[in-house]
Amino acid sequence: MSYVDGGAATKLLGELAHDGVVDASGPYGRFCLHEGDVHPRYLLLATGTGVTPYRAMLPQIAALLEKGGREVVLLYGARSEEELLYGDEFEAFAQQHPGFVFHGCLSRRPRAHPLPTDRSGHVQTVLAELAPSADRDIAYLCGNPNMVDAAFTVLKDFGLPVPQIRREKYISSR
Repeated sequence: MSYVDGGAATKLLGELAHDGVVDASGPYGRFCLHEGDVHPRYLLLATGTGVTPYRAMLPQIAALLEKGGREVVLLYGARSEEELLYGDEFEAFAQQHPGFVFHGCLSRRPRAHPLPTDRSGHVQTVLAELAPSADRDIAYLCGNPNMVDAAFTVLKDFGLPVPQIRREKYISSR
């Protein structure tokens, strides 16, 4: 979670007593892997807490990879290593599941000990390295609306048709 000046959640959580309770409900979204998708490569792009749906998809991704003939690439953008939510889990999953590649895309500060899969820069910039293809790829985008919009444009420029680009934007309460 990020501090948002004047944000409703920032105020609520910032003023919450140490033993305070927050009631929550949901999630109510429909952002999930679709059973009918049969593309050879899945491109999952995220920033910030937009990576949490992909964490929930890991069992489904494991089953997909077990069938063979599929690759899943997760590009996860953060400013620094400290902001890579569940980064260790995704790295471990990649070690245990051939066909799953995790790229931490660090836009401000690289790791003290970079991993070979780390990338420097924003997700939408790193995306071009993967040379998306309409014949091979389906893309899932979740996170900051600016990243989602920019990645959507990159994917369309590479020729992906809109039905092969699934999007979920989160919005700030600013």
